[in-house]
Amino acid sequence: MGKAKRGQKQDDIKVGSKPPEKEPSSFLNHLIAVLLIVGVAWAAYSNTFHVPFQFDDPSNITQNPNIQIRAFTWDRLGQLIRNTYKETIRIFSYFTLALNFYVGGFDVFGYHLVNFFIHIASGIFLYWFLFLTLNLPSLKRRYGAISVKVSLFTALIFISHPIQTQSVTYIVQRMASMAGMFYLLCFVLYIKARGSSGKSRVIYFVGLVISYLLGVFTKENVAILPLFIALYEFYFFQNFDLGFKGRKILLGLIATLLVIGGFGFLLWGGRYIDVIIEGYKDRPFTMSERVLTQFRVVLYYLTLLAYPHPSRLNLDYDFPVSKSLLDPFSTLISILFTAGLLGYSIWIAKRRPILSFSILWYFGNLVIESSIFPLEMVFEHRLYLPAVGPFLLFSLLVVNGIERWRERMGVEEKPASQITLFKKIRSSLAEIVIFGLVILLLTAGAFYRNRLWNSPVDLWADCVKKSPNKSRPYVNLGLAYFESGQYGKALETTQKAIDIDPKSANAYYNLGMVLQKMGDLNKAIGAIRKSLDIDPTFNMAHYTLGMFYFEKGQYEESAEAFHKFVKAFPYFPEVHHLLGVVYAAQKKFDQSVAEFEWELRVNPYHALAHLNLGQIYWFEFRNREKALYHLKAALSLAPFLPNRAEVRRLVHLLEGLSWSPP
Repeated sequence: MGKAKRGQKQDDIKVGSKPPEKEPSSFLNHLIAVLLIVGVAWAAYSNTFHVPFQFDDPSNITQNPNIQIRAFTWDRLGQLIRNTYKETIRIFSYFTLALNFYVGGFDVFGYHLVNFFIHIASGIFLYWFLFLTLNLPSLKRRYGAISVKVSLFTALIFISHPIQTQSVTYIVQRMASMAGMFYLLCFVLYIKARGSSGKSRVIYFVGLVISYLLGVFTKENVAILPLFIALYEFYFFQNFDLGFKGRKILLGLIATLLVIGGFGFLLWGGRYIDVIIEGYKDRPFTMSERVLTQFRVVLYYLTLLAYPHPSRLNLDYDFPVSKSLLDPFSTLISILFTAGLLGYSIWIAKRRPILSFSILWYFGNLVIESSIFPLEMVFEHRLYLPAVGPFLLFSLLVVNGIERWRERMGVEEKPASQITLFKKIRSSLAEIVIFGLVILLLTAGAFYRNRLWNSPVDLWADCVKKSPNKSRPYVNLGLAYFESGQYGKALETTQKAIDIDPKSANAYYNLGMVLQKMGDLNKAIGAIRKSLDIDPTFNMAHYTLGMFYFEKGQYEESAEAFHKFVKAFPYFPEVHHLLGVVYAAQKKFDQSVAEFEWELRVNPYHALAHLNLGQIYWFEFRNREKALYHLKAALSLAPFLPNRAEVRRLVHLLEGLSWSPP
């Protein structure tokens, strides 16, 4: 290939001496691409729609009163926003969970269906984003002809890769996949806006802002998007040559970035500073140890992308912590290797912009979760968006490699207009075979990995096998045995968790749950109290203590435990109803009525609360009007209400004019 003229940009990976003629895009090409994305997604995730709630799903869904909306009103929606915002800015994520609950309660099918469509949308937006990118004026000459192939293959790898199962099958991690979806959509809208004018440009930019805000309120990672849009502008629109117009655009983007950053810091800076300071108090590692370890983690992630065999994937990693630059020695090697990759990406930026941008994409989109924040060391769902960079480079490498092979073999290239569909398929046979095999293997790996998610026992047994020296997998395996009724195994596994970590509040809590089921209520209460001694903020233990004390007939202790829980979670499902039952057992009917009425303010459809109120209003207060109202409500809400015949008889008697109380 001849030497490029001065100022002319070199190609990322040489395709040949003759620039290929651009293959005309068509609706059929894009339709086939979308159908393939949907088909591959279905093949990989068709066995996930009945996967039960796992790991953090209960605390975010089944035990989260904020999302349990039975009637959408402005007041209830405001309650969701206010209560969620106290803990996290991921309001939109929880809003989608609330919609799921509103439509289907705790039926997992609806939650998985939403996750599935989010993943498909992400794959389509990725295809669209890459197709638009490869057809930009700065890249069209070299990549226009292969833009459909590269974009489609990258999207299919993204859709089928087993590493993505944690972001799709694990319900609550729609936070990661939905954030990625909005992130990719923002890039599509930015490219379309840059190529438009007038009202169209305004509409695209408005859509971009809305998508960005929804992304940020889905997961904080999206906050870095303006920086990457500025980088994208510099790489692919300005071609590293900043004239007056280019400087104006980039300065505008940088100013926007500073404004967004400043505004975000004013709103949430204090919160995240507190998160950083307080978070490390409960971690077995320091901030410096986490930062050092992450250099090894981000390179380990690359090995998972390259070889994602299900035997290597793990929901709960036990990753060794770096104590210093030389402990282990791989820490220093990882730092040097990462620095070398980043330096290389800058050095080759002008000659190979896609290679450079893809490297920066991978590391840059990991920087928030792989930096100073006191998060878990390793989670696979963090790769959902960063993986796009390596996937794109692999697709380009294979497609361009085949093009160069054809050139060496002297395969004649005909004008695109003379190529029939059959000949087009035959000419792309090499790509179809290679990528078909790759995607088949990835899809099979994802499908196989998803089988584990269907069984909590199998999933956590897998984690125990891969992280045998970590307490939490044993805690969760014990919980899985408990929920499946295998109390002996649950006791043995939970005790193993305590042996590994005697300060595990969760392990003692689960031990109490197991002992209660095995009939030793006194020891169960002792174990629950031990969990509170270890972690006084473990509020769920107060709730369970209230249940256990009620079972023993110790109503004062039960009420005290429930009240401690209510202080932390006043809107938790059932807790006010349970308090009402406790007060009724103590003959404190005024307090009982107050608790039942509170429960009905939270959930107007609580049939048992209506039933209990109806009985108290009549038998204790002789209030016929209120008794009738609540008893009728109970009958209408619960076709299978306990003692339904007796309740109907009481209603009939209360409505009879000739009836009088005994």
